[in-house]
Amino acid sequence: MTSDGDLTSALAAFAVDTDAGRIEAGVTHAVRRAVLDSLGVTIAGTRHPAARIVVDTIDALDSTTGSSTIVGSARPANPMDAALANGVMAHVLDWDDTLLPMRLHQSATLIPALLAVGERRGWTGEDLVTAFAVGFEIQARLAAAVTPQMQERGWHGTGIVGGVGVAAALARRFGLDSTATAHAMGIAATGGAGLVATFGSMSKALNLGRAGALGVQSALLAERGFTSHPDIVGAGGFLRMYDDEPRFEGLLDELGSRWAVLDNGYKPYPCGVVAHAAIDGVRELRAAVGGTMPANLRLTVPPETAQLMGNPEPASGLEAKFSVRYAAAVAWIVGEVLPDAFEDGRVADPLYREAMARVDVEVRQDLAQDESIVAVEPDGGERRSVHVEHARGTIARPMNDAELEEKFRAACRIGGNPHADRLLAAIGRLEELPLTELAQLLAGDAALDH
Repeated sequence: MTSDGDLTSALAAFAVDTDAGRIEAGVTHAVRRAVLDSLGVTIAGTRHPAARIVVDTIDALDSTTGSSTIVGSARPANPMDAALANGVMAHVLDWDDTLLPMRLHQSATLIPALLAVGERRGWTGEDLVTAFAVGFEIQARLAAAVTPQMQERGWHGTGIVGGVGVAAALARRFGLDSTATAHAMGIAATGGAGLVATFGSMSKALNLGRAGALGVQSALLAERGFTSHPDIVGAGGFLRMYDDEPRFEGLLDELGSRWAVLDNGYKPYPCGVVAHAAIDGVRELRAAVGGTMPANLRLTVPPETAQLMGNPEPASGLEAKFSVRYAAAVAWIVGEVLPDAFEDGRVADPLYREAMARVDVEVRQDLAQDESIVAVEPDGGERRSVHVEHARGTIARPMNDAELEEKFRAACRIGGNPHADRLLAAIGRLEELPLTELAQLLAGDAALDH
């Protein structure tokens, strides 16, 4: 397959022609896991300063007229603003699902958009499941065609492909034909944005919120006849913007029979995923030798960890999410890495700073993104090491349903939503659930300004 074929129409036809009857039970279960995890981290993210700023800005622009729910808030909004705000909340803690090796955070673009539009239009969870699977697949295939070159050029992959997948997912539910769906994807492609340089700031989450909102806008425009390049993916050159030689052959291979959502990964720790194997190793060694401050912690990590998580002196919680030294220090001192470790006031903790000073980082080119080797030298003790071949939460070492439920409950506590049990029951019957009912539970009893 080369760029000479009409790739966008083929992907659009896949989006249009896929119905609930073609989605196997395993895929549906995988989507339900993604919904559970994403809604949990969104609830937890409602109290982050970035979330409050976005919602207050929507308020200041008098943009709160609408029928779409902003999670954790009593304020209604139009679907684009709700998708933007909820997308920021879903990603700002960096606790949301991640598809390797592309490092995509797809749920944070898809679920806020589908909920915002679906609540307004009276959809059920069954509508969401199929649309999510389709949008997730398209995002994954587009990103795979240009990874790792896209990221190496400084582009935030989810911000680039996210809107395209959201637009396709919504267009199929709108009942658009493949031509109009291709235009929706083209509209989104021309607005895709996001820079790796924003990592460690509020704008990283904004990249995803914007992608979801862009997908909503693009599908609504296409529904009304708005046009774009008819083959933005192939002849339109979208992928060539991010890679001189995109791997077009993978875009359509086994399309509809192989589902990327089955490979989705979930984060036990709220920080960059390429630090998770190192955290696992630190925690394992701490349990073996005790929590006394070591003389040295040596982290042998893949190149991506040093590139993305190399901040040696983070000054804020968001910056600390991209410091493998900080994450390792927290793991050693506390024995766990939880969201409260990334509150701004915690980053300067003298205990963490002392432990960080004892962490050395070495890069090894042959290590995978979910792999690390961790060694500890206790004062007066024998050096011990552990090789973490796959980080916890990745597809090779997945979190089970019970672990995801435990994480969800913790996220609800952090976000102050008292409806964890009702939400779990609702997501358990997702396919038959009116999205208006789900949205009501997500509003919770505590608004963002409380």
